[in-house]
Formats: sequence, C-alpha cells, structure tokens
Amino acid sequence: MKSTETLIDDPSIRLPTEARVRVIEYTDPISIWCWGLEPTIRRLEVLYPETVDVEVRMGGLFEDFGPLREYWTRMSGGRWKESVRAFMTAVAGQHRMPMNPDAMLDGMEDFESTWPACIAVKAAELQGPAKGRRYLRRLREAALLEGRPIHRRGIQLDLAPDVELDPEALRRALEDGTADRAFRRDLDECRANGITGFPTLLCHRGDATVRIEGWVPWDVFDARLEDLDAGLRPRKLGADERVVQGILDRYGTCATREIAAILGVPDDEAEIRLDELAARDMLLRLDLGTGVVWSLPRAAPVRADPVNSGTAGP
Repeated sequence: MKSTETLIDDPSIRLPTEARVRVIEYTDPISIWCWGLEPTIRRLEVLYPETVDVEVRMGGLFEDFGPLREYWTRMSGGRWKESVRAFMTAVAGQHRMPMNPDAMLDGMEDFESTWPACIAVKAAELQGPAKGRRYLRRLREAALLEGRPIHRRGIQLDLAPDVELDPEALRRALEDGTADRAFRRDLDECRANGITGFPTLLCHRGDATVRIEGWVPWDVFDARLEDLDAGLRPRKLGADERVVQGILDRYGTCATREIAAILGVPDDEAEIRLDELAARDMLLRLDLGTGVVWSLPRAAPVRADPVNSGTAGP
C-alpha cells in the first residue's frame, strides 16, 4: 500500500511539460475573492499533479485604497466599516471560506494599498517558488483570519519563519528593490493580458487557452479544464482518515471547504467526517470567524485572536 506521503505529495507518473496544462493564477494576498479560490487551487495541486502546473502572479488589487474608502464613507453616511463588514460577510457566505471580518477591520486603520503585501510575496519567491506559495497562503491566513495588518513590513518579516523563510533575505529583497522589480514584471504581464480583476486564471495547453475571470467553485473549474482536454480527470484518493491526515500534513491548516474540494464531497459531509476525527483527537478544530479551520494536533493552527502589533513600515 502506498504511504500517505506518496498519495498526497509524490505522484509516480507525470506527463512531459509540453503535454501538461499550465494554470497561471493572477491574484492578490488581501483579495477576499482570491481567498475563496484556495479550495480550487489546492484541489488542483493534490488531484492533478501529473497533468497540471500552477503558477502565481501578483496583480496589485489596490495601489491606493483611499478613493474606495472615501466612496464607502460617502455611501454609508460615514460608517464605512459597517458597509465593508456587510460586504465581507456576504462574500464569505458565497465562497464559504472562513473569514474574520471584525478582526480584519481592526487591522485596516492604516491600510492604504495591497501593493506592499504583493511585493512581499515576490520577495519570498526569491527563496523558491514553493516557499513563495506557502508565504502567500500565510499572508492570507494572517490577514483574513487573524486580522493582522500584512501591509506592514514588521508583520511581513514576523510571518517569514512560519513557512521556513529567511527573514533577513526577505528584508534584503524588500529593501534593495529586487522584489519591487519582480512585482512590476507581474503588473506588466497583467496589463499585457488585459487583466484588471482578481482572481483571474489563464489555463494553457499547447495553443489552446481558457480564461476564467472571478471566483468560481471547484466543480465549475473542473469543467472548464475539460474544455482544454475532454479526458482530463482528477485522480481518486478516497476519503479515509489516512488521506485527510496526509492533506493536513502537507498544508498545515485547511478550511472545511478545502478538504471538501479535495475529497470531492459536499461541505457538510466533509465537516461530519472531520468532526469525527477531531472527536478521536486526530485533528484540531478551530472555529474562526465565519467558518472552521483544521490542523493536525502537532501543527500550530492559525491564531484565534487578532494580532495587530508589528512595526509600521512601507
């Protein structure tokens, strides 16, 4: 029998590069719609490892948040946070990824732009694409679940060890302009492709391209992949405790929606199975904001309480 590591992380068959589907995700760390796409991305990584490659580009959702803040303030009679809270809650209800709107709003007092977080991701990618991807996820958890102000340099550096990044190398890339230049190249690519909203996905295979704009649930995305290749199908993992533990061992933390997407089952069914494992002390359950996050007992889950400290910076 194959080990959990082989099932989740180490596929034995890979198509040659030219035969694989290349998925480019244009995204932003603070975008709540991009957060909703995480179940689809993780499903891709786990169930299509032999046939699909995923790449990430930073889109820079807001260079200047000021005009939007002013608009919400005018429309709400000065109560912009209430408008934003209602919007966030509605989005979370649609994509069903957990969010913590109250904590998020607590960290927005000095928020002016999503560009600093995008640049931080590019700095992390200089230490390897996989580490960059893990750091992007950690930034999202910190912002959307913990309410940490990831636009601050101090917070960005504090989060680096969580995904085994070298904080000093991250700092150097942020200070010497290397990360900023990499981000500008991503912006140029977005403009060349006419991409102004996030998430946007470009899926390529040979000369064929499928473009997906905005959030879509994982089953819709599966169907769009079949537009590139009618024979493209996810591999089957089963849904026993060994597979669930393997998923969490790979990712550290997962929302219910993400486990459901990887297993290919409804959210309610996934939560029942996860609760059963938690009752046997095989998983940790953390109710957070609008949903639930799961981890293995030995893993450090995301913080339940918002942490808004950190050195203010660019």
